Amino acid sequence: MTTTTAEKGATGGGSRLWRPPIVGIITTIIMLFAIGLGHAAMRAIEEILGRDNTYIASIGLGFLGIVALWYGVKSRIENFATWVGFGAGLLIWMAWIEFFYMYYGRKNFGLMPRMENGEVTTEPEYLIMAATIGVLFTMLAYYIFDKDTRCNMFVWIQEKLALREGLGPRTKTARDRNYALITFMETFYVTWFMYAWNLLVFDPAFVGFGDWAFGAEAATVFVSITWGGFCFSRLIKYRRTSSALRYAIPTANILWISVEIASRWGVLTEIWLYPREYMLELGWFLLAFAVMSVMIYRAPKKPSEIGEW
Repeated sequence: MTTTTAEKGATGGGSRLWRPPIVGIITTIIMLFAIGLGHAAMRAIEEILGRDNTYIASIGLGFLGIVALWYGVKSRIENFATWVGFGAGLLIWMAWIEFFYMYYGRKNFGLMPRMENGEVTTEPEYLIMAATIGVLFTMLAYYIFDKDTRCNMFVWIQEKLALREGLGPRTKTARDRNYALITFMETFYVTWFMYAWNLLVFDPAFVGFGDWAFGAEAATVFVSITWGGFCFSRLIKYRRTSSALRYAIPTANILWISVEIASRWGVLTEIWLYPREYMLELGWFLLAFAVMSVMIYRAPKKPSEIGEW
């Protein structure tokens, strides 16, 4: 959510194809595919390497993400930096959060999963992740009080809390922004926030059982579709592909909450959790993701997106 209203109206080149709502629709689909394929990649790595080897490999995978981020941070090309930041964020989340928590929860601490009706509902690693919500909110406070933020949501909160005058004028222009780092932190934080939201909704200590739990889940679906739909309605007005890609990250993640709950209700099967059984379907998803990503990466750009000011 790091794109300003001014960026939204910018033109993205002379092509008739890359006009609203095409850019917004494609970037949203890309991000939805990325979430599902990210889950599938985790399961595939665990199945191929085995659990113990996965824990070891996760250290190297995380450092690979840091190296990628290093290249992105050095680049002044917004388009390249945005993609690298996004990829680094996904990789480090998977390696240093998901797999590390899996190691501590399952092997080091030996925690038992949460069970309901004889079925596993929450794995040990997510029980640990739920305990990080306080840290999550602390970081949220930092972003709210950041005077240089360009995130629409944080700017709106600052205005509602009458913070803009007290925070003072921004010290960074669009040219000063490091888009690799911005996209990296956005990917990381949004993913973390959505996991926390999901874990709270599925936690009987907060929502209870039976009708209370169903009511919380139904309310979450309503908020997810309404909030995500609002973000999508803004996104389909975008022309700049780099800006659209960054805004699609929270849009898709907010909408994905409904997918998680629909799976819990038995409405759909999360095929990305079973890569071996649904290899063909996931292969088609991966192909579609790759094709659309190349299309967006190579789409006409504003001079500022390719480092020409």
